[in-house]
This record gives sequence, C-alpha cells and structure tokens, in this order.
Amino acid sequence: MQEIHNQTFYEKIRVNSLLILAWLILFSGFLLTGILSYYIQVDIESHEQQKFDLHCKEIQVRIETRLNKQKQMLLSGVAMFEASEDVTRDEWQRYVKRLSFSRDLDGVQALGFSLWIKPEQLKTHEENVRKEGFPDYRVKPEGNREAYTSIIYIEPFSDRNLRAFGYDMYSEPVRRIAMSRAVDNDDVALSGKVLLLQETETNVQAGTLMYAPVFQKNKPLDTLQQRHDALFGWVYCPFRMTDLLRNIVLNTLDANDVNLQLQVYDGEQMTDENLLYQSSDILSDKSPVFTSKIRTELFGTTWTLYFEQFENPEKKFGNSQIWIAASVGTLISLLLFFLSRSYFLLQKNAQKIAFELTKQVREQETKLALTNADLLQFTTVSAHHLQEPSRRLVSFVQRLRHELVFVTAENEDIANSLNFIEQSALRQRALVRDIQLYLAATAPRAEVAAVFLTEILEKVIKYQADFIHKTQASMDYEMNLPAVMIDRPRLYDIFNILLGNALSYRRPNCFPKIRIYCEQKGSRIFCYVEDNGIGIPAQYRERVLLVFERLQVNANQESTGVGLAIVKRIVESCNGSVKLFENTGGGTTVVFDLPALP
Repeated sequence: MQEIHNQTFYEKIRVNSLLILAWLILFSGFLLTGILSYYIQVDIESHEQQKFDLHCKEIQVRIETRLNKQKQMLLSGVAMFEASEDVTRDEWQRYVKRLSFSRDLDGVQALGFSLWIKPEQLKTHEENVRKEGFPDYRVKPEGNREAYTSIIYIEPFSDRNLRAFGYDMYSEPVRRIAMSRAVDNDDVALSGKVLLLQETETNVQAGTLMYAPVFQKNKPLDTLQQRHDALFGWVYCPFRMTDLLRNIVLNTLDANDVNLQLQVYDGEQMTDENLLYQSSDILSDKSPVFTSKIRTELFGTTWTLYFEQFENPEKKFGNSQIWIAASVGTLISLLLFFLSRSYFLLQKNAQKIAFELTKQVREQETKLALTNADLLQFTTVSAHHLQEPSRRLVSFVQRLRHELVFVTAENEDIANSLNFIEQSALRQRALVRDIQLYLAATAPRAEVAAVFLTEILEKVIKYQADFIHKTQASMDYEMNLPAVMIDRPRLYDIFNILLGNALSYRRPNCFPKIRIYCEQKGSRIFCYVEDNGIGIPAQYRERVLLVFERLQVNANQESTGVGLAIVKRIVESCNGSVKLFENTGGGTTVVFDLPALP
C-alpha cells in the first residue's frame, strides 16, 4: 500500500505538471499570436513606407522632367534668334502661339525675350520701341546703372503680362544672379524665389524664372569674357509655383493617397521665407506617419522637397489583416489549450480511478488499458472535430478565391489575406494531426510483429516522392535493412517525420543528400538517418526532442514543432532512445533503436 501511495503521489505531481503545461501551451499560443500580429504590422508599415518613398521619388522625377521640358522650349526660342537675322515682335508672337504653351504647360506665366542694353544704347533703344507704337515705353526702374536689360517681347501680350513690358530684370538681385549664371555657363539657369511682376493682390503665389542666354551671331564664345562681350539677351519664362506643381502632385497620387503633403523650398533651409510651394493650406495637427526630405539640383539652384504622409482612416484593410491573424491565432491557442487540458484532466481522472481499483482488487492494468483506449478514442474524435472547421475554412477560402477571381487579380491585399487564412487553417490541421499522433504515440495502432525496415522506408519514399523531386534530393539506403518488432503505422510515422525534416531543413543552394543505414547491437537495431542540412546547434539538440520545440529557420517554415517529440515518444515506448549528432561535413544524424527479432 505504501508503494501504491508513493506512486500515486508522484503521479499527482506529474499530472499537475501536465496541467501547468496546458496553461503554458495557451500562453505560448497567445505569445506567438502577438508576435505574428506584430510582424504583420511591421510588414504593412514597410509596404506603406516603400509606397510613400516611391511616390516621393516619382514626384521628384516629374518635377525635373517638367522643368527639362521647359528648358527645351527656351532653347528652341534661342534657336529662333540664332537662325533669324532679326526676330520681330510679330514673329515672336506667331512663334509662341505655335508652341501653344498655355494649354500644355500649366504654371508658365509667359514666354519672353529680354534685351541686353549698354548705357550708351539706352536712349536710342527707348526711342526705337516708342516708334513701334508704344509712346509711353521706358526701361524701368529708372536710374543710372552700369548695364540695362528690358523685356521687349512677352507673350501672351495681355493682362498681367503687360506689367512686365520694359522691366529691367537685371536690376533685381535674385534675377540678376540667375541671368549672370546662364551667361557664364552658356546654359539654362533657374532663379531663386521671387515675386513676379504679374502677381496681383489676390491669389499671390511664389515665383521663379528660367533663363537661356542668346548671343550675337558669329562671335566666339569659348571664354567667359567672350560670352559677356557677345551677349545679346535672354529667352526666359516666369513660373507661378502653385500652378506649376499642383497638377504634377495630383497626377502622381491616387485617391487613397490624398493625405500626402508636399512643401518645396528654395535652397536647403526650410523656412517660410524660402517656401515656394505647399500642397495644402491647412496642415494637419497630427504627427505624420512618414516623412522624407529630398534635395534636388535644378539648373544651378537647389530645391528641397519635404514630404509628409498622414494616416488615412479610410484605409482599414491592413488593420483587418492584423485582426484576422490575431483572431485565428487566438482560436487555435484556445483549441489547443482545451484539447491538452482535457487530455491531462482525463489522465488525472484515470489515475484516481486506477488508484481506487488498485486498492480494492489490485487490477491496475486491465482497467487502465480500457481507460487508455477510451482516451485514444477521445483524442481521435476530438482531433476529427477540430480538423473539420479547418477543412471547411479551407474549402470556403477556395470557393471565395474562385468567386472573387477578378477581385483578387486587381487587389493584392485581398488575395494575400485569403492565402493567409488558408495557410493558417492548414497549419491548424497539421498541428492537430501531430498532437493526435503525439498523444497516440505510446500505444500500438496495429499488431506488433516483425516488420522489415526496407519495406516501410520505400513506402515513405513513395509518399514523399513529390517533395523529393521538388528539392532534387538524393536517397541512399540499403535494400536489405533488417526487421524490427513494432507495429507498422508507428514505424511508418518515424521514417515519415525524419525524412520530412531532412527535406525541409535543407541548406540554401544545396541539394539534400540523405543516407539511411542500420546495425544490430545485441537485441537492438540501431537506425541512422544522415542529412547534409542546416544542422542543429549543440544547445538545441535536447530541446528539439520536446513537444512544440523546433529550430526556427525562416518565417515560412511549416513545422509544428511536434515531429521529433512524436519520434521520441514512439521509440521510448519500445524501450529505445533518440539521439542527435552533428555530421563532419555539416548536417545532422538522427539515431534511434528498436527491438530486433527474438
């Protein structure tokens, strides 16, 4: 009785430990669900960040392309002066009208020509223009200067543009810097921020101007002094920045990205004084989700593009993915918890029943066998009921994918979510199946008899044929492996699990090589399964033999962490053991022993 009492005491400790394990399973499930949800969130944010960066880069390229297009227009105007003996006002008007720039190039206020005038030429110049029908014409602002310029041609020659007629842009410092740079470099130049003469008191916009130098014909232009001596004037165009950039920004974004805001600054200092453009007059009071600052060089000047992306409350699909992952993970965790807890509680109840029966009739074994049979049947039925929802979920997902084939083709997020639900259900089925095998591993599922290892191994290889072909694995095993005493289903499970692991945990860019051989030592047959896979570090070789322990290789690994525990449980029920060794050339050797023929 004392022996029975001591045995029962230790059994109570063991069962209570198993109940604690059930809670640990629940906790681990919740933890894994949280980790999965976190990485889904990180993946969504990474996708949004890439999309934001792409939009920023696309807007930058569109701005540069737009200004390069304007550069070509200015150079065509320069070519007109170089090809003609004398470009008249009427010719310039017809030329600009032919360009149709007001329809094609939003933001361009005008296209004009500014004449270079030496001080001694000023009086004659003003008299000549007055004779053309402009009696009030004069170069403005008035005053004595070392040199003058005058806007003599500007089209359209109407409305706001009339204010610029006769204006000396060279007299204003910002314009003068750009005009001089264009001459010095014999290239197109862009000015800094200015207030255009065409602006009125309403809808005032920041402006900038682009200049292309025009030189006198047949004059050398090799040196800086020669270019200044040959200067004739500039073809130029003024930009109203809001009109110029508004359509570029809007045409880049789709309806779901309206919360992206852009500020463009003249130079590298992001101050109100340098602000050229702002996509929205009303700035959000919330912190942006993403920001980006891009510095771009444009014809001798620097623009700073500052982007801000604010959260769009209408884009909820990313959050739905997280909720789906959290819901499925929570459901699986609860199912595993109740399954394991029910099993452990049944074990506890079985021990109580066995104790009472042992005290009365000393028949521990027959009644316990019946209880274990009921427990195995319960496990089988429970597994069936747990797998049925997963099977239906996979079926419904496949039906949805068939019904929504056109929607999933256009919406990658929906397709990814359906794949995620299907993969989660398949993982749940695999996990329930492995738990069922684990719980049933200690009891034979058929007659224990002499079973030839080669016969079972060839059935496993045939079952794994597609996987072997996919991984281009090579198999090496003896055709006359010995026989062992065990039931066929459990021996099949051992080889199926070990071969599946060898094929799954393979090294990148390396075809799997698997070798299987045996040797007899006394009354035991020792089986060796060698592979050239990623191997298992020494500190993990004991842990991976435990339930729900695995060596995590990558996020796509479909292992449930139960396989080696099933092998260990089967072998130990046959009074054997399982050990793992590292191969000299890399990879792992699994060694297990089973009873030989009597």
